[in-house]
Amino acid sequence: MPLVTASMSINSAFKESGLIPDVLSQVPSDTLIGIKYPGGQDVAIGNKLTPEEASEAPEVTFVADDPSAYYTLIMTDPDAPSREDPKFGEWRHWVVTNIPGSQPGVSVASATQHTPYIGPGPPEGSGFHRYCFLLFKQKSKDQAIQQLSHETKPDRRYFKAEKFGKDNDLELVAANFFLCKNSNDA
Repeated sequence: MPLVTASMSINSAFKESGLIPDVLSQVPSDTLIGIKYPGGQDVAIGNKLTPEEASEAPEVTFVADDPSAYYTLIMTDPDAPSREDPKFGEWRHWVVTNIPGSQPGVSVASATQHTPYIGPGPPEGSGFHRYCFLLFKQKSKDQAIQQLSHETKPDRRYFKAEKFGKDNDLELVAANFFLCKNSNDA
């Protein structure tokens, strides 16, 4: 019987969900980001949450490979307005910069809100959307990060998280995701 590692399991979940290649070319490692919403719901590699459960910004935790480094967190939805017709994807839900590696257990609300949090809002009848969290390591706290508009429409459309990371010289170090559909859908 072959040994299945955490890295293989995470990679498999991202491939099976289509997040590889829809959002990422590969999962960076066996590192997960801990995501816990205020109501106590955890994000656990493809579990299902309701829009109400994920309506407020979560607390994010991770094990920093370098406690002196700073990190950037992105939450994106590649399925806007639906997975079958992702013409607006990726939709940028949240970007937080300058998260200190020395305090990875604190709420990212204490870091720089580069793009304020907007919870999931899948349209009725659009099925499950994949909400992906990506953690990038910055070169430094003072690193220049491309400014982004905070407007909801149309400025958050067509975002490409992996390209944003490359354009800003960020290193992808961890990922996690959940599924969510409109509460009116059966």
